[in-house]
Amino acid sequence: MKPFTKIILVVLFAITWNTMYSQTPSRCATMNHHQWMMLNRPDYAQAWQMRENLIQKWVAGHPNQSNKVSFVPDTIPVVVHVVYKTAAQNISDAQVFSQIDALNEDFGRYNADTVNTPATWQSIAGSMNYRFQFARQDPSGLATNGIVRVSTNDNSFTTDDQIKFDSQGGSDAWDVTTYLNIWVGNLGSFLLGYGEFPTGTPSNTYGFVCHYQAFGRVGAVVAPYDLGRTTTHELSHCFNLFHTWGDDGGSCSGSDQVADTPNQADATTTCYTFPHTDACTTTSPGIMFMNYMDYSYDDCLNMFTQGQTSRMNSALNSFYPTIINSIGLQPPSVLSNDAGISGITIPAATICAAPSMDPIVTIKNWGVNALTSATINYLVDAGTVQTYSWSGNLAQSATASVTLPAIPITGGSHTFTSYTTNPNLGSDPNTSNDTNVTAFTVLSTGQAGTIVEGFELAAFPPAGWTVYNPDNSYTWLRTTSAYNGGLASMYINNYDDTVWGNIDDFTSYNIDLTSINNPQITFYLAYRLYTNPALNPNYSDTLRVMISTDCGASYTTLYDKFGVPLTTTTPSWANNQFTPSASQWRLETISLAPYASSQNAIIKFRNIDQYENNLYIDDINIVSATGINEIKTDPTFSVYPIPAKDKINIQWNAVSGEDITITITNGLGESVYTNQVKNYNGTIIPVDLKGKSGGIYFIKAETADKVIRQKIVLNK
Repeated sequence: MKPFTKIILVVLFAITWNTMYSQTPSRCATMNHHQWMMLNRPDYAQAWQMRENLIQKWVAGHPNQSNKVSFVPDTIPVVVHVVYKTAAQNISDAQVFSQIDALNEDFGRYNADTVNTPATWQSIAGSMNYRFQFARQDPSGLATNGIVRVSTNDNSFTTDDQIKFDSQGGSDAWDVTTYLNIWVGNLGSFLLGYGEFPTGTPSNTYGFVCHYQAFGRVGAVVAPYDLGRTTTHELSHCFNLFHTWGDDGGSCSGSDQVADTPNQADATTTCYTFPHTDACTTTSPGIMFMNYMDYSYDDCLNMFTQGQTSRMNSALNSFYPTIINSIGLQPPSVLSNDAGISGITIPAATICAAPSMDPIVTIKNWGVNALTSATINYLVDAGTVQTYSWSGNLAQSATASVTLPAIPITGGSHTFTSYTTNPNLGSDPNTSNDTNVTAFTVLSTGQAGTIVEGFELAAFPPAGWTVYNPDNSYTWLRTTSAYNGGLASMYINNYDDTVWGNIDDFTSYNIDLTSINNPQITFYLAYRLYTNPALNPNYSDTLRVMISTDCGASYTTLYDKFGVPLTTTTPSWANNQFTPSASQWRLETISLAPYASSQNAIIKFRNIDQYENNLYIDDINIVSATGINEIKTDPTFSVYPIPAKDKINIQWNAVSGEDITITITNGLGESVYTNQVKNYNGTIIPVDLKGKSGGIYFIKAETADKVIRQKIVLNK
């Protein structure tokens, strides 16, 4: 049962960050993010298995590299992505500067509070011979102060890395092999930050994320996380450190893989008085609660051990050595004439089948002089290079979108390459920014024939369909607890999903609508509100149905329901979790006539959560709108036995002497049986399906003025 009324819920969402601290914020979600990466990125899971061997190999070859304090420090270029929705979240440069100062002090061990390190551990306290400095040139070679500011429409971010992508409301990483990327924004669920462990395979999300109120030492920061130690902690994860208690749930069996940190039962959530012992270290000096890899308050943390700094140094040199003293630290070169292709709009990742495409690229002027002309070269795969003479007037750093003449394409996977030459009719001394390459796939014509999906097969999502679940939480699932017909339906649990605005999609494969006369979508819906709309009509989950005719590049909304119009029950609300009865389903019909000429249509069902109630969908059909009386059931129509094995009997007491056409199709819309008989007093029509595979099948019985459809299941 839900613990709060919706009115109380609104109050909870309005709680300030100050109040959040009294509710014990999550100091770090790196391990949650690690598990998410393992589940969602197979390349990460594979690289994780190889990482420790690479570290040990580097350590063996560099036995004296753990603490190079006597050497000139190496420098790492930093870029800070400030992703904000409100003015308060758009933190000041001074706040950002204060965080980099804190990092240098903590990692170099010249922070003022080193005097608070207990005497028993002073001799093993460690430092890193690295300094962090704001990047001086961006990936395009232009001058930068190392701070990127991006406005977003997202209220908050979580551990799914959306903050790290322009396309998902965040900011794209700069080259992770050249820059240390830091993202700062508004994080939900009382989360202060998370890092990404390094592996042997460079990751375009490598770096760490921090809440804007726990980043730095001035400005918007709030005690007790106001000395920049959240960032010190998360960056240490990026440099391969684990939590000091080994994330073992208090069992004392876990390890942080560092020999000189004491065994610890669990995280510290305040600040203890030294010495402090626990179930894993029962004698003095106890646990190292002042270690940066614990969860103590910022003013309590003050040290790494030498074992930790050695592990960080080996990981950085094993996995991201090119980031050290990289070109990002160098001031940009200034050239008179310097042009290049900074982006490719078309082709997108997938495009529809066609004999040719019209590429769209972005040309950029990286030179000091105004760019008035250039040659744009482009090709597919290793084919013939096409050229286009561009002219215009671009100031330094300005860009322009250019549509190029058509180029032939064929089905399958390809690469598209575009590059510039002859800027302002002269040579280009900097060719490193000339070229841009993108991979794309040309999809063939969509699947022909009607589409019928009743979720009868156990596999979910069904073959060809996909589920989009960006937060890796509640999403579309198959259920046998409720259904309109058959044995199952699809539903989404908005009742327990507390994160307002979560989007989850259920998307079809490509469909050739030209193969269906006067196409339409029909589906059965069941939904009930949790909140009484008389008290607040603005609480409701949303169901949206959309169509794409350009292979998913863009979508048009066909159906959008919210509130009472979405509900299928009387009354429209109840303060309990919804499971529909047989009478609480409603047939929805959407005409696809405006898209009947599309050979590449994709249908998307989108749920937008508002923490209201379960939403169910069953019997999605994309069929012809025949114009005659088409119904799902009829008391005079029967099929038996159900479920069947090899043979079924069909009986329909239609008008005596009337022709009945029987068609049976499989789950792919392929006809497996067709026959026409005359009805005489409820003729029994035997059908032999021996040799057909088990699964769901669809019967269509049709007379001159009526069509009946029914699902059956063959158990083999």
